[in-house]
Amino acid sequence: MGQRSRLVHVNRRARNGGQRDHAVVIGAGMAGLLAARALACHFEQVTVVDRDQLPDRPGFRRGVPQSRHLHVLLGRGLECLEQLFPGFEADLVAAGAPVVEGSESLWLNAAGWCRRYPSPIRLLGASRELIEWHARTRVTGLDNVELRAGCGVVGLLADPDKGAVTGVRLRSHSGRAEVTGPDTDIPADFVVDASGRGSRAPRWLAALGYQPPTQTSINSLLGYASRQYKIPAGFQADWRMLVINAKPPGNARTGALVPIEGGRWMVALIGAGRDYPPADDTGFLEFARGLRSPLLYETIKAAEPVSPVYSYRNTDNQRRQFERLRRWPERFVVIGDASCTFNPIYAQGMTVTAMTAVALDHLLAEHRRRPGVDPSALARRFQRQVARTSAGAWTMATSEDLRYPWTEGGRLDLPTRIMHRYADRVLEVANGNPKVNTAFVNVVNLRDPPTSLLRSRVLLPVLAGRRAPPLTGPPTTGPGARTRA
Repeated sequence: MGQRSRLVHVNRRARNGGQRDHAVVIGAGMAGLLAARALACHFEQVTVVDRDQLPDRPGFRRGVPQSRHLHVLLGRGLECLEQLFPGFEADLVAAGAPVVEGSESLWLNAAGWCRRYPSPIRLLGASRELIEWHARTRVTGLDNVELRAGCGVVGLLADPDKGAVTGVRLRSHSGRAEVTGPDTDIPADFVVDASGRGSRAPRWLAALGYQPPTQTSINSLLGYASRQYKIPAGFQADWRMLVINAKPPGNARTGALVPIEGGRWMVALIGAGRDYPPADDTGFLEFARGLRSPLLYETIKAAEPVSPVYSYRNTDNQRRQFERLRRWPERFVVIGDASCTFNPIYAQGMTVTAMTAVALDHLLAEHRRRPGVDPSALARRFQRQVARTSAGAWTMATSEDLRYPWTEGGRLDLPTRIMHRYADRVLEVANGNPKVNTAFVNVVNLRDPPTSLLRSRVLLPVLAGRRAPPLTGPPTTGPGARTRA
């Protein structure tokens, strides 16, 4: 059964069970689109609103300034997208996104070069703009989803007697600030704020008499510079993807090269502690030359750039703890970067967003199976689920950033120091032990929680200290091996 016919079937069945009429999603980025996909199976109508005029093909828009930089769908993220949009990976591959197997990647981590093992994870080399455009195409193709571009939400509507949000107030814009029409009130049975890091949810809640959330920020003072290159004709190597990590606390520079659609490489250079990569041609290459291995520099030094160098520095980990508020309005939830953002160097954002959308779908389905239970009563429960879904990624990102002495907003306490020492030993063993390597890769890809590294199959070899001899250079797949560019 196709996506659209399946949706109609679900909606008709739910309508007979008292399905709610209308859900509104604020924001048409990945968090908003995936939330809309989940809601579409449980509400008669879903309206997605966004301030931007959205492009009709993959491309940059001002509301997603980070889209020009490297994005990676971790293993769990791609699995969730396949749940929400069956055939999503095939669509991206058909659009030119290369698939990179784990053994086709070179990785210099803090413990040294990692040997290349068959991996349960495949990387889909696609730009953020291509991923988002395909998600938007899938969502807007649903019969009961409407996308209203060029509209900003200026406040929430509420029923104070019921303690519930009842809709949103929209204001039309032709640009970032220019108002082009009167405010419009849109009633809704459920409102999802997926408006990103700049969300005004704390202000909207305060206007309704609710306490604003506690906010935590942990900042390693990190900045990006990204550029796309044309993959040279005839390029031959026994690898397709390259990651050169920093080695904190002394070395804070990272570089990555990933193939994407259009026969291009996306190259990202990253520096923490305000050691920002330059945005000029010469400075960009010199920064690449200064990484722990010269391999990335040697690969791109003669390649043809096909984009300018773009910089991005809004990279702190930020969490708004909505789930801890004593009072919470029903029928309103906050998700995605509006709730929790991560240092993008760990590539967790889109995957946590996809996991959150799957959790929303499951929770709505559970409520629908319980006759007599008002779906609006799930808001507080789901807000707590949002926090649980992001907890593992938050712990990994913030604890890694606390390795640097200049990191602001957090404290390197004894439990974190112990965590660092154990993680260091896991990484040393993982570089030369395929079973430990697989366990570590699954955690990094959010398929397993960090606590899984304490299971016996990892704990015992790590405590035994069985480490393969460190490699003196990049590993190869075998004598004379070559892979496609």
